[in-house]
Amino acid sequence: MNPTHVNELLERAAASVTPIETDPAARLVSLGRRSVRRRRRAWGTAGSVAVAVAVAAGVVLPLRIAAPERPDAGGAPGRTVSLGGLSVAVPKGWRTSEVTTFDPCLAEPRTVYLAERRGSPRARQPGSACPSEGQTWMALVRDAVPRYVNPERLVVEDGRLLQVTEDIRRSQWTYRAFDEEEMATGVFISGDANGREQLLARVTWPAGPAAPASGGLVLPDRITAAVSENAGPMVTAMDAKTLARIRIALAELRDPVPAGEECELKTPGAVGIALDRVSVVLGDASCPQAISTGGGRVRAPAGLGGELLDLIVASDRAAVERATGD
Repeated sequence: MNPTHVNELLERAAASVTPIETDPAARLVSLGRRSVRRRRRAWGTAGSVAVAVAVAAGVVLPLRIAAPERPDAGGAPGRTVSLGGLSVAVPKGWRTSEVTTFDPCLAEPRTVYLAERRGSPRARQPGSACPSEGQTWMALVRDAVPRYVNPERLVVEDGRLLQVTEDIRRSQWTYRAFDEEEMATGVFISGDANGREQLLARVTWPAGPAAPASGGLVLPDRITAAVSENAGPMVTAMDAKTLARIRIALAELRDPVPAGEECELKTPGAVGIALDRVSVVLGDASCPQAISTGGGRVRAPAGLGGELLDLIVASDRAAVERATGD
């Protein structure tokens, strides 16, 4: 077989295999390195067929060993990665890393992680330090953060209400959209206060629920239970009279808070109440406003949260007394 025939066979073999990603550039924005791996697999198949043809023809080809996969170098201006509906503009000079399970204590500095789940930090002796303590990094973890009835604090970022939680490691904070989803993709950010703010500004959040056109808060049409944890253990009101009073009080709040005048709702002081699938958080005198995960943010009397909590506690106590016969 002459060299011309060999070349024809090689070209035919390579052309017979179509890459899985025909135009991977656009997909890289949202899928990171996954499309790159698919292209490698596709072209690897084409290469294997070509090598097999060449061997059959008795032609010796140079052997090339593929380089092992490494996290993306990232850092190029304008580079964006996405996960679970969130997008992050990667800081210049940073890299990205896709992992199945994210361990915050093993996080490396100047890295944006994309993970399917968060694992428990690796076991270590009491008093031993977390290797990543004080380092600056961030991670997007899918379906990792629960929605709390009464979050530590609620802040507004680009018009999106976020639930913010401080980790036991003081340099690490967790952010998620405060909405009706029970579990949501979370953003874990480690660093000093200024560094966290700069990284948080790089996150693009999906649009939140709209406030009612008529004003007020989005509430369930009918409430079957009101639950709060502000009084310590969880307390629940299920009697119709108490539930009606709670809904009427919340429905009467009609004065919307203009954009830019939102304040930070945080504990202690704020009262969170779960009304079936919707949660309402009411602030105290430091932030006399109320918000609903279904939509809407309104001005509220400073003491209203405490009053509604008292109604729930009294209803819960009465139910316990009836059940025990006390």
